[in-house]
Amino acid sequence: GKGLGAVPSSTVGYEKLFNPMLGYDKQESFVEALLDGQPEAPKYYAQMKIVNRAGPKVLGEQKLPEKLAVDSLPSFVEDGAFVIDTNKPSNFANGHVAGTLNIEISNLASWTGWFVNYDKPVYLVTGRNELLRVVRILHEIGVDDIAGYFDADEVAGAGLNTQTYREVPAAELADPILKGEVTLIDVRAKTEWDEGRLPNAQHIMLGYLKERAGEVVNGKPIVVQCRSGNRSAIAASVLQAAGAKNVINMIGGYRDWNMAGLPIEK
Repeated sequence: GKGLGAVPSSTVGYEKLFNPMLGYDKQESFVEALLDGQPEAPKYYAQMKIVNRAGPKVLGEQKLPEKLAVDSLPSFVEDGAFVIDTNKPSNFANGHVAGTLNIEISNLASWTGWFVNYDKPVYLVTGRNELLRVVRILHEIGVDDIAGYFDADEVAGAGLNTQTYREVPAAELADPILKGEVTLIDVRAKTEWDEGRLPNAQHIMLGYLKERAGEVVNGKPIVVQCRSGNRSAIAASVLQAAGAKNVINMIGGYRDWNMAGLPIEK
């Protein structure tokens, strides 16, 4: 038959028809090449494997979590309860309950699974109008044990939002970062880190920050940075919950630092 010889070489480059992954004859080199550049697999994938194999838990008629008295929130946190505050990062920075983790609603599906313990209950600080949406998102990633919620407006009204952190534009942090006067934590993915990073930065991808917080919480001011300031806002709450006293979220992150013409390492 005509085969590939009928296709003019000027039209198709035959090398583009070849799958380079077929060129490996050893499993180790194949796996290394396949995984090179891949993003980190979220921790909740392990939970999803169980769900996919055994089937999801039957929840029956969906009931919203019980509303809890706000004055009990501090004791929940002190006892080690996992409490998610879904407020916007700028509002959370201006005041929140110490020990709570800030994951705004648009990031719940992407990041909650990195931090939650599926064997323990979850509590929420959120608005009544957002509660149903929040619960549905969490159910979608297998977080079914939502033991109760605290109304965000009532928490604020009770004066419990006593902890804050600073939000500072990238350019204003250049001097202390370049002089090494702060601990700079880059929470982006490794692929982003490999493409370029700020001088004196330490890389801890956001999903691993909770378990590695002890490496950086040492009394020195900590600046957290991502591409734009979104993921680093979550990081700021993670470090504060781990005991950091002086946390700064870099607004604009790597994007604004680079646009300002500040030094980049590769």
